[in-house]
Amino acid sequence: MNIARTKVLLMIVLFLSGLRISAQNNKDYFKTQIPLGEITDPQLKEVSGIVAAHEEGSFWVHNDSGDGANIYLINRQANLLKRFTLEGVTVTDCEDIDRVKIDGKIYLILADIGNNLGKRTWASLYVFPEPSPQDSSMISKKNIKTIFLKFPGQKRLDAESIMVDPRDNMLYIVSKREFRSTVYSAPVFRNKNQQYFTLDKVAELPFTFATASAINPSGKEMLIKNITHIFYWKRNSGESWQKALNRRPIEVPYKVEPQGEALTFDNNNAGFYTISERPFGLKSYLYYFERCSKSIDK
Repeated sequence: MNIARTKVLLMIVLFLSGLRISAQNNKDYFKTQIPLGEITDPQLKEVSGIVAAHEEGSFWVHNDSGDGANIYLINRQANLLKRFTLEGVTVTDCEDIDRVKIDGKIYLILADIGNNLGKRTWASLYVFPEPSPQDSSMISKKNIKTIFLKFPGQKRLDAESIMVDPRDNMLYIVSKREFRSTVYSAPVFRNKNQQYFTLDKVAELPFTFATASAINPSGKEMLIKNITHIFYWKRNSGESWQKALNRRPIEVPYKVEPQGEALTFDNNNAGFYTISERPFGLKSYLYYFERCSKSIDK
């Protein structure tokens, strides 16, 4: 991370810390975070995205801009298990990772969607079968599909978070720099022959600088975070995310990380995890937020 970017980030943190978000602060949904393990491997310098892996107790992560087209498998103690490289792929600024199930098979989505310099109109998603720890560390380019996204109109796409609704495989992406972070969507996994998509606006949020998001395995719950807060929505049966996101969110108890830009629900609906970059050499941990018993998703 360069010094100029770090200074800008600190200014944003101070600004967001002073905001009074119109949200219900509720401790009945998730418990306060507990650290599971510290990131110490030098390869994991700027972890910017995380998703629970198919292998129980492990996670896929990736670095921010400055790294190549790599994904890393870590365990619950934040120890690096293995690095995988996407063959033939050159990335600009990877900001998030998620998974999607298509025809009974799990795929990972590496989202190259950052745009700090404001020069990109189209952003890229790289979609490929989820590897297992025993596979080759090189993900073959023949198994990688590239999808291109852009915001509606003339807006330059700049985002740090994606999520896929497991109920209908709709992709959602949350803008970062708009005064009110905005959720957009596109049916990118419904048309196998289409490669370019213009996103549709879904809802504006009562905060800015969104850095991470996730939808739980049942497709009923959503988390979106910025640098200083984590917000939670739960939609009713048959309700659209557009309608649910227009309600006031619930604020999850959260102790601010050095530069928290990643979160994921677990696979068994017991809670969620966050992880942070390591600015100024500060310590970064994999944190777990256990679900409260009264908030069990039904």
